[in-house]
Amino acid sequence: MKTQTPTSVDQYIKAQPDEVKKYLIQIRKTILTVAPHVKESIKYGIPTFEFYGNLLHFASWKSHIGFYATPSGNEAFAKELKPYVVSKGAIQFPYDQPLPVKLISRIAIFRIQENLYNAKVKKLKVKPEITYHKDGTIWAIGKMKNGRQEGKWEWFRKDGSMLRAGSFKDGKQVGKWTTYDKMGEAYKETIFK
Repeated sequence: MKTQTPTSVDQYIKAQPDEVKKYLIQIRKTILTVAPHVKESIKYGIPTFEFYGNLLHFASWKSHIGFYATPSGNEAFAKELKPYVVSKGAIQFPYDQPLPVKLISRIAIFRIQENLYNAKVKKLKVKPEITYHKDGTIWAIGKMKNGRQEGKWEWFRKDGSMLRAGSFKDGKQVGKWTTYDKMGEAYKETIFK
């Protein structure tokens, strides 16, 4: 008898053995705590978090949770991942050990910043001005012209969610400026002339 592929993260977790569910719930909660704005889906038959593309995946296996942070996520945290079995894009968190919640949070934030950078910066034709929060996460991305802000600018929270977006002309705010809540919903618009 063929098992049905889950269509949601809730279905995936519900279909797992009881002793495994707590790990899956904990890893999901950890990711959603640092990134409540990410989209959840099922890709490749496993839970996936999306933010400007695939961000992270996790899956239950016989003796471990598979956590898929892409090769760049694994490389960035190689030293901290030494206690675990790690392959090019996967990390194995064994069931007989507590989940490294702080490490998972840090990897999630790293991947958010990586996807944000790739989506916002790499596609620009001119090199943007990027400012950072004190912890190194992206604060704002935009263009400068003659030492002044010019064109579209976007500001982000430390979790990568959009905070504000608007445009400048000769260093002055112009047009519609939008402020967003943590879930990415616009809640305030201001028009500058």
